[in-house]
Amino acid sequence: MASFSTHALRALDRSTGRLVHGAWLGVVVTVALVVPGLSTVGMILLCAAAAPGLLGLALAGPGLMRHDVVRLALCLSWVLPGFVASAAFGSAFSAAALVFLAAPAAMAVAGGPREARLASVVTASAFALASAAGYFGPLSEGVPALAGASEPWAAYAAFLAFAGVCARTRLGARMARAERALDAARPAAEGFARAPQPLIALNGDGEIMAASRALRRVAPGAPRSLAGLPVDGLAFDEDQQASVRAALESARRGGGADGGCFSFTVRAADGSETPLDARAVATPAGFVMSLERAREMSWAEDRNLARVEAERDAALAANRSKSEFLAAVSHELRTPLNAIIGFSDVMKQRLFGPLPARYAEYGDLIHESGAHLLELIGDVLDMSKIEADRYELSVDTFDARDVVEICTKMMRLRAEEQGLALYCETGDRPLPVTADRKALRQILLNLLSNAVKFTPAGGAVVVMVRAQDGDMVLAVGDSGVGVAAHELDSLGQPYAQSSSGRDTVERGTGLGLSLVRSLAKLHGGDMSVQSAPDEGTTVTVRLPVLAGAVEPEPLVPLEVHERIRAAQAAGASLGSETAASA
Repeated sequence: MASFSTHALRALDRSTGRLVHGAWLGVVVTVALVVPGLSTVGMILLCAAAAPGLLGLALAGPGLMRHDVVRLALCLSWVLPGFVASAAFGSAFSAAALVFLAAPAAMAVAGGPREARLASVVTASAFALASAAGYFGPLSEGVPALAGASEPWAAYAAFLAFAGVCARTRLGARMARAERALDAARPAAEGFARAPQPLIALNGDGEIMAASRALRRVAPGAPRSLAGLPVDGLAFDEDQQASVRAALESARRGGGADGGCFSFTVRAADGSETPLDARAVATPAGFVMSLERAREMSWAEDRNLARVEAERDAALAANRSKSEFLAAVSHELRTPLNAIIGFSDVMKQRLFGPLPARYAEYGDLIHESGAHLLELIGDVLDMSKIEADRYELSVDTFDARDVVEICTKMMRLRAEEQGLALYCETGDRPLPVTADRKALRQILLNLLSNAVKFTPAGGAVVVMVRAQDGDMVLAVGDSGVGVAAHELDSLGQPYAQSSSGRDTVERGTGLGLSLVRSLAKLHGGDMSVQSAPDEGTTVTVRLPVLAGAVEPEPLVPLEVHERIRAAQAAGASLGSETAASA
């Protein structure tokens, strides 16, 4: 029953605007029907008086009444009944003046106090205008049938009574709604007041609107009455007040890096300073601030903190020294290695004549081992530079497809020697990028080297590059041994290798993917790995380095493996046909 009454009051509240305007229209129609002997002029005047009723039925709904232009139009239309009554009586200084009261009554019911004030101003201006015009002479000859009849006044009195009932009913509905809202908010208010944490609710100007009882525990020197007091008035002195105002302004802008946290001092009961830690959070209505006493560390905690900070500084210094040592050692090792590789290359190419078979084999091994060692040292040197923040990108604009094709050509001979098929797909459109050419080449060579290293004979390696979602996307896939799911997270960390990588004949430092990830991050990009044991691996590098607008081409990492499967199927079919013909 209570629910039905609530819904009925709510429906009535939403329809009172149209009801009161409909009632006015009914008054005009009743007058036209019951007053005998109305002339044509009288009927025209009644039609004009009916205008606010008709307009209110169309516009006086709760949605349209929110607009200023609708409220103004309704108020202006209510001027007509007053003018009609003044014309019927021949002057505004007559009983017609009472008709001007209909506008504030109707607008108060349709809208509220603001609409009633607007209607009062408009109708008062209209009454003054009609009175000024009547001062110099009669407004018209009058309409005796309307001026002398009692029925219009009875209908008008009924309209005012109906407007009063509607206003009373609407006021009751709004009071009931306010009481329900108050009941709903009471638990939150009680919880706020009894919160164990000192809390303060502020308006947008930083004035205290409410405070929890626990505030007295941390600020016993605060005034007894806090409502309306600026919160910076709790601070000990002017400097502390300035810090509170600055913290509130920071919270208004989003909190900054400290998340709205700050500290200030208040006056204790004995007049001394009490330090507090505070946090302010902006709300639509102002701020909410929490307070607590600044925690003083014990001597043991202070000593432990100092020890931890010293250990942290020592660890950072040791890591920095390690990186600098590796960089220095790697640089020193590269010089003699270049000489070893150069001389062994002379021996490998037999530039000074043939060598005995055993010496020639040793020369080839020296060259291959030196090249491998130089590659490992280069990885360590680059990683040390990155860790020491000494790696600098040399950025220029170029076509990424050129780098991809060159790196593929460099790795093709090695892939063929291991019995692998190497495919390169760079798309049909230019791919201009603004990046470090050397770093991009190193990313691709490391990925291709890993793919070739961990793919058994008869497998395939595919490299693809595309523009996608505003980034350059590079994917290298292979049909190799793959990586277990629980090892994927460790890939890309310095010196970390998967179990399949440790089982291979070719050993490395575990820096290949770490370098790829680090170089990608230096460009603002990232690296992702998809792999499964005995199914192969796909490494995708996404870099935001596109130079200008580039029409995107589709690239899905799974396409790489689809290309690999197609290549392997073609190779198996060709092998079976060759065996059959033999």
